[in-house]
Amino acid sequence: MIRRGVALLHVEALTVRRGTQNVLENFNMKIESGNCIILTGENGSGKSTLLESIAGIIPIQSGEVSIQRPFGLTLQSGGINGDELVNERLEYAAQAAGIGEPEGVLARWGLEHRRYDRIGQLSGGLYRRMAVLQGLMPAYGGESRICLLDEPSEGLDDTSVETLLSDIATLRARGHAFLIATHDPRLHDCATAIMNLSGDANDVVSTIEPSSAPEFDSIDSQLSLTKWSSSLDRRTKWPLLSRGIPLIGSILVLYALLGNEIGSLVLVPTFLASIPCLSSLHHAKDARAGDWWQAMGGRLFTLDPLSMLLILISPIVTASIFGIEYDAANWMLIGLPFVGIYLASGAIHELAMKMPRTGGQYVPLLSLVLIWPLLIANDAIVASDFWTPLILATGIPLIIWFGLPILHPRTASS
Repeated sequence: MIRRGVALLHVEALTVRRGTQNVLENFNMKIESGNCIILTGENGSGKSTLLESIAGIIPIQSGEVSIQRPFGLTLQSGGINGDELVNERLEYAAQAAGIGEPEGVLARWGLEHRRYDRIGQLSGGLYRRMAVLQGLMPAYGGESRICLLDEPSEGLDDTSVETLLSDIATLRARGHAFLIATHDPRLHDCATAIMNLSGDANDVVSTIEPSSAPEFDSIDSQLSLTKWSSSLDRRTKWPLLSRGIPLIGSILVLYALLGNEIGSLVLVPTFLASIPCLSSLHHAKDARAGDWWQAMGGRLFTLDPLSMLLILISPIVTASIFGIEYDAANWMLIGLPFVGIYLASGAIHELAMKMPRTGGQYVPLLSLVLIWPLLIANDAIVASDFWTPLILATGIPLIIWFGLPILHPRTASS
């Protein structure tokens, strides 16, 4: 049953600053089921900023956003890690959208023959089809949803644009809603209103007749972010590359320079294995894949058991290579401060990723504070009092891990 007049999105007094300028100021919008709003405006006018603020990706100055979840999202950059498989991405999108098995939808979008290929192996046009399909996914379910689409027709061939227009018209007739930022006048044919960023909207009549589009059963929405990160870890071997190589490399360098006279530097390899970015945050940087997960309500901070195990045993490995006598139980405990450093380093990288300009954050400078627990942990292996420095060295990074999330910038939909 089509539910007309159901508010799926309500934006109230939204203000967003980029740099020194307010890109959006006191912006208001309300979208009900069955509507398709086309956002128009010049480059830099704030169309993408509005969509990403609504999705909870961009920090805001003030205002409130109420959006019906789950919602669909197509980012202009795609938002899909290139090492994912096509069928994996379809599964993640369907689960997040709260719909059942989406059989046949890949064939509809001309992607069935690439089901088991990596996303990064697709052509630009096929990659864009996958990004658009991901954004439309919630609307293929039975309950009224809203889809946020940023330049969805960009890079699509004429056949794919026709499929997009037909599906939007059909899904809108079923009671779903769309907010689309685009420069493509062809998409105006499926609109019910054309809006500019001043908030003025002109009602129009869609010229695209509803036809057929997939429809699937609605289920409870769930995020498989841990599964996503773990599968990419296995495929790319990122935990071993990011932690194992610094560990082995630093051990070899220290052994070549110092031989058995390593002394208090014995924990340096463990420290170097602890501070790289969490694998989930690393995977999230590819084509802004993490922004899509963040918009869906997931937290990119997922723990990797292999990395934690590697960090825990690395003091024993280092001591064994250098021929240092050690108590196995105590030296396993010495790994605990570095597991804390692993967590704190992850929190620092996560904070940097949520800042307005990710690439401009001085993560290495923030990470310098983690040298402090390294120095304290050194005291635990040379001082007569083992437990006090161990507890202190473990507690400091754990406090950073727990405390940094309160500094995360506010986003609209959160």
